[in-house]
Amino acid sequence: MITEQLWQRWGDTVRFLLWGLTMALVCFLLYKVVMNNNAPHLAPLSKGGRDSLMTVTTTSDTLVSYGNAFAVYFNSRRGIADCAVYELTRSELDGTAERSNEFMADPGVKGCPSPLDYAGIGMDRGHLVPAGDLKWSQQAMRQSFLMTNVAPMRKALNVGGWAKLEEKVREWTQRDSALLVFTGPVVSNGDSTLAGGRVTIPSNYYKVVLAPCVRPVRAIAFIYPNGRSGGRLRQYAVSVDEVERRTGLDFFPYLPAEEQQRIESPVNLDAWLY
Repeated sequence: MITEQLWQRWGDTVRFLLWGLTMALVCFLLYKVVMNNNAPHLAPLSKGGRDSLMTVTTTSDTLVSYGNAFAVYFNSRRGIADCAVYELTRSELDGTAERSNEFMADPGVKGCPSPLDYAGIGMDRGHLVPAGDLKWSQQAMRQSFLMTNVAPMRKALNVGGWAKLEEKVREWTQRDSALLVFTGPVVSNGDSTLAGGRVTIPSNYYKVVLAPCVRPVRAIAFIYPNGRSGGRLRQYAVSVDEVERRTGLDFFPYLPAEEQQRIESPVNLDAWLY
């Protein structure tokens, strides 16, 4: 009798342990499914696919490519680029190249201003492609100081909200493996000029960011006034369509129309922040 009770208790204990292990396994599998569904699903980007996505339709008269560093669609009529575009990858974030701080004209580009054209105007020579994103190569760092990559930027923007946005792009790159970044001016009628009218001072600047390696691919855009730019990031977030409307540029022209609509029309900042 005692033996039968012991065996019954032992059987109950074993069944309880097996039930507990089964429930733990089920919970673990559900956790993995949820986490995988929330993951960015990184996928590699081919060189051809990257080059296609980095193409911009613009009225600029000069496209200048600086090797693997970046490219600019330079507008000689304005003395600034309509767009500067580059790819930033996770492996490039930890470069050691030293900042040169030596601004130079590009003599091979028509209408490229001199660094002296910005002297005494009370504005920064604002980088379109940040020098801080090109630390992976000393040559790329030097190229970032070419005046084709520079536009008149008020210090309140350059060291304020714009610098915070650039840092946020680096955070997103660390998470999403690689980003394509497009930056340029939003020029309005009546914008002032410098250097005898040869260089336009934009009233606003835009930045378009595409995450090509995540699934689904996503994009976000921002427009900042060329001046004080306090407040949260959400205050300046816009759709890619809005940047296109205000600049006349066309981003991602080789994507199918349906995909352009999906990527360019929403302002889904939450997909980037969380």
